[in-house]
Amino acid sequence: MNNKATIYRPTVEYTHTNKKSKNKEEAISIKDWIKEFIVDSFLFFLGILIFVFSVATAYNTYLLIKLKVEKKSLLHENQSLKKEYQYLTSKEVVLEKAKVLGLYPPQKEDLLRLE
Repeated sequence: MNNKATIYRPTVEYTHTNKKSKNKEEAISIKDWIKEFIVDSFLFFLGILIFVFSVATAYNTYLLIKLKVEKKSLLHENQSLKKEYQYLTSKEVVLEKAKVLGLYPPQKEDLLRLE
């Protein structure tokens, strides 16, 4: 190669040997088989782990949205109950109910004796 530049020309051909399609006649060592088994097992469990985390995240998001909706409905119910309480304890309603029951407001001459 005495000072000559080597020119590499790309080709369309690509040769790839697939690990799964080995000839039955070709022997594989136990060490390589164990490595391949461990890698495949790791990838399988990693896939399962990602799936479980995805489902857990989706479930927690569902619970969060459900709680937000419940909170909003409870706040609305609380506001309506406060309005009803204010109406029932208003002076006009209390005076009307007192007249129906025959009650009258206390006067200055009225005395209460507590024993």
